[in-house]
Amino acid sequence: MSDTGSNTGKVTPYRMDKTPSVDIIFKDIRYSVSTKQGPKEILKGVEGVCKSGQLNAILGSSGAGKTTLLNILCQRIQSTKKSQLSGEVLANKTPFNAQQFNKFATYVMQDDILLETMTVKECFQFAANLKTNGTAKEKNDRVQEMVKQLKLERCQNTFVGGLFVKGISGGERKRTSIGYELISDPAAIFLDEPTSGLDSFTAYSIIELLRRYAHNKNKTVTFTIHQPSSDIWDLFDRVMLMVEGRFIYQGPGGINVVNHFSSIGFQCPQYSNPADYFMSIMHAESDANVKSYPIYFQGYDTKLKSIVSSDIQNAHDGELPNKQVQTSMLYQTGQIAMRQVRILQRNPLIFKARLIQSIIISLFIGAIYWQIPGPNDNPSQRNVNDKNGFLFFWCIGMFMMTLNPCILTFPSERAVFLREENAQLYTVSPYFFGKFIVDAFPAAIFPLISCLIVYWMVGLNDENAGKVFFFILVCAILGLTGLGLGYLGGSAFSDAQMAIAVTPMLLMPFMLFAGFYKNASDYAAWIGWIQYISPFKYAFQAVTINEYSYDGPGYPQDPIKQLNFDQGMWSSLGSLAGLFAGFTIISFIFLATLKKRVQ
Repeated sequence: MSDTGSNTGKVTPYRMDKTPSVDIIFKDIRYSVSTKQGPKEILKGVEGVCKSGQLNAILGSSGAGKTTLLNILCQRIQSTKKSQLSGEVLANKTPFNAQQFNKFATYVMQDDILLETMTVKECFQFAANLKTNGTAKEKNDRVQEMVKQLKLERCQNTFVGGLFVKGISGGERKRTSIGYELISDPAAIFLDEPTSGLDSFTAYSIIELLRRYAHNKNKTVTFTIHQPSSDIWDLFDRVMLMVEGRFIYQGPGGINVVNHFSSIGFQCPQYSNPADYFMSIMHAESDANVKSYPIYFQGYDTKLKSIVSSDIQNAHDGELPNKQVQTSMLYQTGQIAMRQVRILQRNPLIFKARLIQSIIISLFIGAIYWQIPGPNDNPSQRNVNDKNGFLFFWCIGMFMMTLNPCILTFPSERAVFLREENAQLYTVSPYFFGKFIVDAFPAAIFPLISCLIVYWMVGLNDENAGKVFFFILVCAILGLTGLGLGYLGGSAFSDAQMAIAVTPMLLMPFMLFAGFYKNASDYAAWIGWIQYISPFKYAFQAVTINEYSYDGPGYPQDPIKQLNFDQGMWSSLGSLAGLFAGFTIISFIFLATLKKRVQ
């Protein structure tokens, strides 16, 4: 019985009807980038058409410009200070921008960027909820139909999988990535090397699936591919061969390509794979090939260019379909939050390991600092130093408890964010708030658990319940501040690996200027300002003043005076909360600009 969420358990097949034709036209596309040696021309005035109802394949050796062309057709490349783009890209002879592209088309990246702890069906359901109209049952039926079309029934309830989680195979993962985009029934779909990393059988099944999708539903399917097998080659309806940023062939696939090159003196051997042969004569590393390029270009200009111009002239010019669905910010936030809850429950690194870590480390530290003498136990200066050491170390531990998992998980999840935000499933605000609301729970709850374990083991100030509550409150806000800094590091750097490497480096100055190793008044003026952005300074001040403040007789040494703090208990807590807010706001700003910086 299929799981559709209905009372009867039956699936009402959702039919994705034929779409009005959408032909993608491009005229005189030129693209160059600035290098140390001067401008480098990537595309040199190419023009052509990707036809609806057909499988359009773009082939070329590495550096030929095929992926650049695909990205330009999808409006993923624009002119910048270091690059220049000119020419026209039209859909049914109508100009469109990146936002309009998502109304009728979609793009599938080469890398299968999916959340590893989501099942195949849940991935489709999330996309359906944000990209399609209809009731919950209609969306469920659409999901089940997509699962069936992609032949994913066997693994629909299996995790996608990844580094830490066992999951589906590479071919199933690729089909899931494609289905994730097809769920909205776009009129055109663009794919960057959909067979990359797959075995020949799986690669064939992917291309055959795309061909059926194009033919049966009148879709425009365009993709780049590096070196297809002969079986895959026979599936192509329209072929574009590229060399050094120019076309050397554009037109019907199969024997038509062989006949064209035969007519200009390049005969494909009878029993060889045509794709292998053409790739061999296009490869730029061969001097003989490079010398033949002018012949390829002349053959294209004299025999094919006029035909391509006619194809452009005869392309469809009907109204563009609009498949985009507008959902509210609140709905988007709710969907992202629910997905984040599933991730939290299922990822052992995020939840289970952290829970065990909190308990074990708290017990271990509590045993080390067991029952430090208080004011009624005639404490020595050594006892005071021990307690100061515990309080400072504890602040660092509470901060790191949330910072480390965030650094490890946020960069990997942000790739998913970039993909989904680019596809306009949601905007930055719902993603940020939906994720933060859920991530804030463990960031606050694990410090609470740890504090309740260690507080009485160490023998901290329990003169009244307010002391205990304040200590836990400081640790919870400190944990949230660690989360905020993790978000900041994960969104500030364009390179995810750089974020992982650099963010922990901030901890050293934060610790040195916290007032534990050196009194705040003794810092040199030119560098002392660092203390005011150190969360450890405010947390250490707050918990230390809380610990050494007694209604009755206190410590004879007056540890608060020794440490020479410049703020009170509550003002320190307020400053810590201010840092938390500051880190969070800045991380939101960086996240909002991340896509532009990455591109």
